[in-house]
Amino acid sequence: MNHFIYSRKSSEDADRQALSIVAQLSELNLIAQRERLSIVDTLTESKSAKEPGREVFNEMLRRIEAREADAILTWKLDCLARNFDDGGRIIGMLQRGVIKEIRTFERTYLPSDNVLLIAVELGMANQYVRDLSLNIRRGIREKVRLGYSTSLAPLGYYNEPRLRTIVPHPTNFQKLKKILELFATGKYSLTDIQREMTKVGLVGKRTKAPLTLSSIEHTLRKPFYYGVFSHKGELYQGAYLPMISKETFDQIQEALRQNGKPRHGFRKQRGFLFLGFARCGSCGFAITGEQRSKKNGRQYYYYRCTHKNRSQPCLERVYTPQTRFEAEVKRNASLLILPDEWKEKFLARLESWEAEELAKTREKIEALKARLADAKARIERLNAAFTEGALNVDEFKDLKNPLVPKRVEIEQKIIALQTTRGSRLEPIRKWILEANQVNSLVAEEKWMELKSLLKRVGSNRILQAQSLSVSFIKPWSYLAETNLAVGQTTSVSEVNAIWWRRGELNPCPDRSLREHLHV
Repeated sequence: MNHFIYSRKSSEDADRQALSIVAQLSELNLIAQRERLSIVDTLTESKSAKEPGREVFNEMLRRIEAREADAILTWKLDCLARNFDDGGRIIGMLQRGVIKEIRTFERTYLPSDNVLLIAVELGMANQYVRDLSLNIRRGIREKVRLGYSTSLAPLGYYNEPRLRTIVPHPTNFQKLKKILELFATGKYSLTDIQREMTKVGLVGKRTKAPLTLSSIEHTLRKPFYYGVFSHKGELYQGAYLPMISKETFDQIQEALRQNGKPRHGFRKQRGFLFLGFARCGSCGFAITGEQRSKKNGRQYYYYRCTHKNRSQPCLERVYTPQTRFEAEVKRNASLLILPDEWKEKFLARLESWEAEELAKTREKIEALKARLADAKARIERLNAAFTEGALNVDEFKDLKNPLVPKRVEIEQKIIALQTTRGSRLEPIRKWILEANQVNSLVAEEKWMELKSLLKRVGSNRILQAQSLSVSFIKPWSYLAETNLAVGQTTSVSEVNAIWWRRGELNPCPDRSLREHLHV
């Protein structure tokens, strides 16, 4: 017989069970020499046998079926399988004689052996894995309840290997403690803290480079440092030495909110409402803010180009007062207002469309139900004819097989119509209400909401010669065009005609060319 040597360890980590495969191969090679076995190939794998899907194992069985070998030499039977899928394949190939022998260090399994004993051994291996998993999870839950985290120790701590606990790092603990207390004062930005951490040697373990700002922020937000850790979304009180107090941690969170981006937060507090909102119409660079003070102490805010384009000189030298900028924002937002009168008219029209759509949907559902009943009746008649012997197996399959997919297709169509009823018109309703709400935002001068609205529904926000221009997306662009057209006439009949004849603002659901209206 020709043998495959198969050796396996459960862990895929190269550092864990590192000597397991080496020890197995040493023993198996001694057995092969002592018994003078013919070894075709030696196969090793680092993967758990709890679930099917091992590549090396499946390749070995494929090669055995291809007659490259007809026997397996392994350390124990549970090295081959700890699940019933792989175990069933092994038992089946052994019973058919495809595998003539499975030899382990303690016994040999042959096709003539009682298959019940092999099945019991594989079943015991499978149950061992299941019990082990339950016991490990139970142990983890108990460890967490006692206040011991099962995760990797964060910066400033380390995992004590003997007791398997988390303890303070001999040097980094005090270093990070001082850093956290510095940030809690609110006088340091993330960049400042990054610089301070680099000075004291708190850098990347492998790269030795300064920690990224995102990782520093993640560290500052960890409740672990005041004695609380999270496990599966639930907080537990730790049984380790906390680095800071809960009060200091709260101060750090407040500092993150206030001083995480101190420059922008400071400038906004000073009255700059539209930073990061528009670009220069001359060179395309960002618009920044500038504060000026008069002799009487009054503060004025202006917006201008940053003039940072090195390749193209900026011709825009005009300073835009904030009051002028606010007027331009209000002017652009006013183009997106849907008046109350037309909101009610459009909603009324929408209700009539919904009634029409509902009636049509009901008709489609009833028609589909009739088709479904017909398909079910035909299938039942075929079943009855086959039971009575009027049809043989081939005739029954040829007649029934085309009907089953049709039945499933009809059922899916009915479910789709019942669950999506009215959903096609709902985006239009939301858009109508949102466009009407813009009126109150403009009247109350809610600058942050207006700024957010213009950024969401408009692109290419350009400031040039103290004038702000915005390119609106559909359907907001149609609403802006309508408001502009209405503003150029005073005739009531003409105004009504403009509102009603703009198909983009009155989307008929029967017209497939209005897809862009479903925002």
